[in-house]
Amino acid sequence: MNTVEFKDSPVGRIPVDWGVSRVSEVFDVFTGTTPSTKIDEFWDDGDVVWVTPADMSNLNGIMIADSERKVTVKALKRTNLNLIPKLSILISTRAPVGYVALNTVECVFNQGCKALVPKSHVDTRYFAYYLLINKKRLQDLSGGSTFKELNKKTLEKIYLPVPPLEEQKRISEILQDVDGAIEKVNKEIGVTEKLKRGLMQRLLMEGINHTEFKDSHVGRIPVDWDVVNLEDVVEIHDNKRIPLSEKERIKMKGDYPYCGANGIIDYINDYIFNGEFVLLAEDGGDYSSFGSSAYIMNGKFWVNNHAHVIEALPSKITNRFLLHILIYLDLTHYVVGSTRKKLNQGIMRKIKIPLPPLEEQKRISEILQDVDRRLELLTERKVKLENIKRGLMNDLLTGKRRVRITS
Repeated sequence: MNTVEFKDSPVGRIPVDWGVSRVSEVFDVFTGTTPSTKIDEFWDDGDVVWVTPADMSNLNGIMIADSERKVTVKALKRTNLNLIPKLSILISTRAPVGYVALNTVECVFNQGCKALVPKSHVDTRYFAYYLLINKKRLQDLSGGSTFKELNKKTLEKIYLPVPPLEEQKRISEILQDVDGAIEKVNKEIGVTEKLKRGLMQRLLMEGINHTEFKDSHVGRIPVDWDVVNLEDVVEIHDNKRIPLSEKERIKMKGDYPYCGANGIIDYINDYIFNGEFVLLAEDGGDYSSFGSSAYIMNGKFWVNNHAHVIEALPSKITNRFLLHILIYLDLTHYVVGSTRKKLNQGIMRKIKIPLPPLEEQKRISEILQDVDRRLELLTERKVKLENIKRGLMNDLLTGKRRVRITS
């Protein structure tokens, strides 16, 4: 890395050998549209990628190659869709503003997006990354009362730093290398999660090395397993819960977790519970099979009234097995309410669960915990890589750190 001399510019301080241009000086800006959904020949068997903000919402990195829906060549010919070349920049400019992607195939897009097509030879990857870290700026420039939209004229006036082309390329290569590493970890997480689901399905219903099975309220289970109501194997501590408003929590800032339906919400200076407990969402949880309605808390913590607090009776069940079985089971038929689904305590008590002998519960939990530990390590690695990427983007895209250009 070299010593950098800076100058003031409309985008802040940048290296003296960098330029500054408006979007309209570097790119042609195109708007998108939706062909009439009443005309089948615009959609049936379409093979032209038609990008929407939803397609851009969960990308690994910045590249986009596909879309949920596609349009036909007839739609291209008979509507004002704009077909853009590969490696153009797509920006979601409404509902919501700020997703950024580079298309790896020729594509069209809807009215929720705008496309930046380079006028001259630039590395569009660099500018895509730059716009990505300026998401809030794009949102702040958006107008509208019912929903925010970044209009074409405003987008065209935005200033961009313009490094020398070779530096654009090198910065992009570095960031894409990190994106590649993140994508690799994401794939490993996906494979491990699939393995876990398979293991849960087999172990929690078939157990370990069983050959004889019986029908039960929860499906086929080993003959020496029981089926019990949840209330038969746990102690329920809901009467100890105390909800706190955000104002109250601000006055109580501290180190103890404050928990709700789906996990830790805040940290405060006091606790209600001390030990290991299973928390099961009373409302607002994902109650489907393999959902996220239950989690374990260890140590000292506080719970509001949106999570049931249950503790395994150690002579009958372990907290870990209880957690895994509550995540595995489909609890949707136990919840009530049309708008906000709720699992009230009376119904929760009657949830039927399979119950293996204690030793088998422990062995099953150990196997699943090994997979959980693998997932935790992968998630930690992903977070580290994302932090590295964030730091590199802030430094490289603004010229705070210069990259070495080899001839």
